[in-house]
Amino acid sequence: MKKKLSIVFCVFMLSGCWDERQYKDFAVVSMVGHEGKIGELTSYFSVPTIKEGVTTSEVVKGEGKSTRETRNDADLNSNQSIDVSKLSVLLYSEETAKTDLYEYLDVYFRNARNQLSTYIAITEGSPEPFIVLGNELQDEAGSYYKKFIESLAIASIYPETDLQTVCTILFDNGIDLTLPYLTMDKEASTQKLKGIALFNGREYTGAFLTIDQARMLSVMKDDMGKNANFVFTYKETPVTAVIRDIKKKWDLSKMDENKITLSYELKVDVQEYAKDHIALDEGRKEIEKFLSKQLQEEAVKLVEVLQEAKSDPIGIGRRVRAFHPATWEKGDWNETFSEIKIKTDMQVEVKRTGILK
Repeated sequence: MKKKLSIVFCVFMLSGCWDERQYKDFAVVSMVGHEGKIGELTSYFSVPTIKEGVTTSEVVKGEGKSTRETRNDADLNSNQSIDVSKLSVLLYSEETAKTDLYEYLDVYFRNARNQLSTYIAITEGSPEPFIVLGNELQDEAGSYYKKFIESLAIASIYPETDLQTVCTILFDNGIDLTLPYLTMDKEASTQKLKGIALFNGREYTGAFLTIDQARMLSVMKDDMGKNANFVFTYKETPVTAVIRDIKKKWDLSKMDENKITLSYELKVDVQEYAKDHIALDEGRKEIEKFLSKQLQEEAVKLVEVLQEAKSDPIGIGRRVRAFHPATWEKGDWNETFSEIKIKTDMQVEVKRTGILK
């Protein structure tokens, strides 16, 4: 009798999977695109299909007042219930991003079933053709764009920023969000990076950084990927400077005078430079002076674009909030940021002058 009771007790103690889901009953999508605004929203889902034993993907459209309602509508146009718990990439049209972005992210961010490693990007025009193209280039669009965005991080154009990081920044008024901005190259029938979109608070400003400006932003944030290359022309000869190390110093001691100085000491390798004299001390100093001047000009241009857009993706506001509360409390930080006199100082030291030395 005791043995039987023990068995019954053990059966009741066995834990079950309360959230178990049979994925054969769902269409697990890898990518979703949204356009329109709350109240009149259109969504596009990259839904996997099997035709003649080959796995492909098709775009299913849904319409509604909210993100969740568009998914419910898309369910009616699909032979399986749509599941977004394994999303790789979310796309938003530029017009949608010019409104409160978090209104569209909340349904993904707060659902415990969804993964927070999803990447986010903005498209010029509707996201539908981008998803269609991704499905054509690869079995599923989400995998294609995921690899594309990760390649931007390697090239120091855009750091890996997933859904969790994006939503964290949207709630931090001391730093502004940036997102990859994609455009369609109709002649080449492919997508390409147009730039890096700048946000003011939760809304896209309509301004974006060029690829070189985006790379400079990564340098000024000290958030580079594996490669941070700048190419200039020196005496009609191309010079490629690869930044290897950054030492930054921000001087906010004159914040009361509305002035700050952002200083950087950059250690670089010089590659793709055919002239030999750089190996000599005189030649090295000459090229260091040239690179310092060029990178300084790039930094000045970047700051001008950021202040005109009233966007602070560098995160200067975080430092001001912590150490200069009087300035911080003057009003909206983005307005204050746009009026500060920001001086930049770039000093380059050449550590290596070629591939082998």
